[in-house]
This record gives sequence, structure tokens and C-alpha cells, in this order.
Amino acid sequence: MDRITQTTHTDAVVMAEKKTTAQTDIAITEKKTTAQTNIAIAEKKKTAQPDEVAITEKKSTAHNNVLTHKQRTSTSPALLGIPAEIIKMIAEFLPGKSAACLTLCSRSMKETLGDRYLIAMRIPYKLFNFSPRVEITFVELLARDLPQHFACFECDRIHQARTIKWPNNTEDHLGCETCTRRRHNIYCLKFSSPFEIHFAQVYLAAKQHRTGIDLEFPLEAFRHQEVTHNRLRNVTTVLSVDARFVSNELVLRSQTWDFVTLSPKDRDAEILAYGGITTRVCKHSERDGAGYFTLSRCHYCRMHFTASQKYYGTGTVFIITRWINLGAGLDPKDHKWQSHISREGLFRTQPVVSIKEAFENQEGLSLEEFTSGNEKLLREWRNQPSN
Repeated sequence: MDRITQTTHTDAVVMAEKKTTAQTDIAITEKKTTAQTNIAIAEKKKTAQPDEVAITEKKSTAHNNVLTHKQRTSTSPALLGIPAEIIKMIAEFLPGKSAACLTLCSRSMKETLGDRYLIAMRIPYKLFNFSPRVEITFVELLARDLPQHFACFECDRIHQARTIKWPNNTEDHLGCETCTRRRHNIYCLKFSSPFEIHFAQVYLAAKQHRTGIDLEFPLEAFRHQEVTHNRLRNVTTVLSVDARFVSNELVLRSQTWDFVTLSPKDRDAEILAYGGITTRVCKHSERDGAGYFTLSRCHYCRMHFTASQKYYGTGTVFIITRWINLGAGLDPKDHKWQSHISREGLFRTQPVVSIKEAFENQEGLSLEEFTSGNEKLLREWRNQPSN
């Protein structure tokens, strides 16, 4: 019995150990399963993070696209916050054509003002009559409150005054490429000279003179000196320009020295050069014929000039001095400006004023000093070894 009891006790101990071992294995298995589950969850979280980042980036890109679209389709910030009632009141104070231009500025303006003012753009048809440009009138109204800007008469836009170049620096472009392409409002003192005067330059200089606002366009911009030599004709030319304001109008004083070398083989050089002078005074020189030089004044553009001739060294110099009134620079259609760039001329009813006397009575370089300076420039050029 004792043996049976011991055997039974041993078997019970073994069974208990097996149960304990089984429970331990189960616990280990559960821990492994838990660990694997945690690893899987962690991996899923890691995988989910890039997806969340990608979704966030897509949302950010979509938001930026929406902002960009809003910025492109919105009106200017200056008009964005103005109530529609005030915009309508502003339009009522404008001329009909200007209100029509305001309506067409943007889509939101069109929605606010409707078609009420667009009827002003409908001009009755007339035979051989072109529609007037209403845009420049509207742009001029906008430019009045912008001291450092001006309304361009060529492209109907507002430009910064500092972008416009001086007359002796417009070889590439004026600052507004449209103004340079349309060579309507340009005055040239000498053919093929880099010194060209655009109306925009006259406008800015006159505006600075009247208002006192520094637009970087003083009278110095119109002072110029150059020496050129024509090898084909064997003629050396000195061109000198000065400028002053007379009664708020821009007046130029220009002097041209044409030096012709005389030789026994070309005895007619003097006559040929003198005969060609009349075509270089103004656009109307050929109209008055031989009496043009005796009057010393053009009947059409009212330019005052003097012509003289003197022997100089081994040749002859022909000197022409001109006084040109370019007007007040308010409008490119001004008759005084147009008389110099076209062949139409001024109305005969306008009073004749001596531009020469008005110019020389102003403070500045005298005519004698102006002439001696040009003679010195010609002498220095001829004394150079290369010439």
C-alpha cells in the first residue's frame, strides 16, 4: 500500500509539473502573440503616417491652388474693400466714357455697374471718321493722383516717370516700347542723330517745371553735344542743343556747324553744301523757296533761325542757329508740338512772337558763349590725330 501511495503521489507531482509547464507555454505563446500584434499595429501606424502626410500635402497644395486662383480672379486690393454703393457713386461723378472704362476694368466691376455706362462707347457712325480714343482720358484721370506717374499717350497706360529715358539715351527704347514703335510723336533736329525728343519727355519736363515735383527730368535732359563726320560727303557736323522754359513752354536753342573741306577738285562743294541747308532747318523749308532765309522765321511752325557762313581753316563752316518752341507739353495734339513733327503747321491767326528774344532774355548761357563753345568743340575734334 505504501508503494502504491508513493507511486500515486509521484504521478500527481508529475501531472502538476506538466500542468505548470503547459501553463507556462501558454503564457509564453500569449506574450508572443501580444508582441506580434503590437508589432503589426506599430507597422500599420508607420504605414499610415506617410499616407497622412501625403493627404496633408495634397490638402495644402489644393489650398494654395485655391488662393492662387482667387488672387488671379480678384480685383486689385484698392478696389476690393470698397462697397458697391460707393463704387456706383464714383461712377456717377465720372464722364460717361470714363465710367464705361471703369466698368470694363474687371469682372467684379462689370457685375457691380452692369451695362448702364457701356452705351457711351457706342459712337454714331460717320463716313471716314475714326472713333476717338477714350481710354487715355480715363487713364489721365487716374494719373492725377499719382505724382510720380504719367498717362502714356501712345499705349494708354500709366508709367512711372523714372522709367522714361532722356532724349540722348533712347537708342534702344524710350522706356515704353510701344512709344518707340509708334514713331508719331518724335522730333528730330538732325537726321540719324541719337538725339530724339519724344512727347513723353516734353510732358515730364513741363510737369516738373509747373508742379515742382522731382520727376528726374530737368532741363539738363535736353542739353546735348555731338560731333559726326560723313565720309561720303566729307562733311563734319557739330550739333549742340540747349533748353529753357519761356512762359511755361519748352523752348530749344539748337546750333549746327557744317564744316566742308574745299579742294581744287571740288570747287562746287561750298555751293552744294549751302544749297542743302534749307532742307535741314525744318519740315517747311522747301515751301518758301529763296525767300525763306531772308525772313529768318518759318510761317508754319514759327521757328526762328539765323544762318551764316565763314571760312574756317582749310574749309568753310555753315552755321545755323534755331529757336524751337515745343509747347507746354500738355497734349500731343498741341498745335505748337504738331507743327514741328508734321507738315500741317500752325494757324496763321496765332500772334507772332519772337522766340529768339524770349529765349535770350532768360537767365543762362548767352548766344556768344554758346557759339564759342561749339567752335571750340569743332577745333578740338579737327586737331585730333585720327581726324
